[in-house]
Amino acid sequence: MAEDIDGVTCLTVTEAAEHMGCSVGWLRKLLESGRLEGRKFGQRLWLIPLSAADEAKKNLTSRSIGQREAKASAPKKRKK
Repeated sequence: MAEDIDGVTCLTVTEAAEHMGCSVGWLRKLLESGRLEGRKFGQRLWLIPLSAADEAKKNLTSRSIGQREAKASAPKKRKK
């Protein structure tokens, strides 16, 4: 669920990854490198402004989007 902080709609890392069509791990790398705007609370919680997620989504390459789609459509492995 998106959070409003000081009038800015923010997403969690999981929500932003789904919104952008990329993995949570990739999104964390973008945040930690400063290539994606976000605010860290505590040791693990990041909140990403929706506007920053939209801007970063425009810059995703077709390769990263294609990998995400391929992963989503791949058959799930069954646990034994």
